[in-house]
Amino acid sequence: MHAVRNLVFAALAAGSAAVFANPTWAADAACPAGALGVSKVVEVDTTGGPWFGSPKGDPNFLAPKEVVLTFDDGPSPQDTREVLAALAKECTKATFFVVGEMVALHPEIVKEVAEQGHTIGTHTWSHPNLAKLSLDDVKREVEATFDAAQKASPEPIAPFFRYPYLSSSKTTVDYMKSRNIAQFAVDIDSQDWRVRSSKPVVARVMAGLKARGRGIILMHDIHKWSADAVPTLLARLKAGGYKVVQLKAKTPVELIADVSPPVKKPQHRATRKRSKATAWKWKARRRKMALRYRKPPA
Repeated sequence: MHAVRNLVFAALAAGSAAVFANPTWAADAACPAGALGVSKVVEVDTTGGPWFGSPKGDPNFLAPKEVVLTFDDGPSPQDTREVLAALAKECTKATFFVVGEMVALHPEIVKEVAEQGHTIGTHTWSHPNLAKLSLDDVKREVEATFDAAQKASPEPIAPFFRYPYLSSSKTTVDYMKSRNIAQFAVDIDSQDWRVRSSKPVVARVMAGLKARGRGIILMHDIHKWSADAVPTLLARLKAGGYKVVQLKAKTPVELIADVSPPVKKPQHRATRKRSKATAWKWKARRRKMALRYRKPPA
């Protein structure tokens, strides 16, 4: 068994969350020589709902050349499994921010993500803009997803949350703080939902890293081109001397019992037409397309 040392990081400015790092070794017996691996595991104290990522997170949370891999909007049977296979080949880990609707359809994929040692956070039940919702609706979107994800996962899931569209409000922030749920933003946005090819996804991530030197990377595990991009991206990270950091929670999320998923409200036809013209809704439509067309293999 590897010896483990705990190193205390500086307290995060937002929420004064203590962070602990455990060194890990890529040269595990199951990993091929030269695999990207995980440079260290960071244990996060989520007390007080700290922020991670720009602009509110601690800019020095990661050291130069360190990255955190994150995927939103899944799970999707085909795409998430392809992402998992690419990560496993390089013996590295990521954080998956799952959507409740997708978890309800594909709980077996959540189980696979957990069993392969990745971190699971959440991304609401139906991907709405939480800043436009009442507190009661926010609670349903958030808590029903944590509940569903934990029921699907054989391992404790993390009190990690990423806002759809990265859109928060005082109401949502106060709620996350009261629930000790870490709030995640982004440093490097692949914008993979805008394209239909893996090349620009990789190019955008690497350009962002060249500019920033480190950061939390955002991708989506519901697009074929995003899944296709992962092997190349991992190879580029390795060639560039970047180190992958895995985030884990010091304590699992505290579930709230008997929270029902939000009920979809009928939308007026004119409102639907206006919504189709917005970029935000474009992303939501693509996620819904993944729900409709991505089916488990026979």
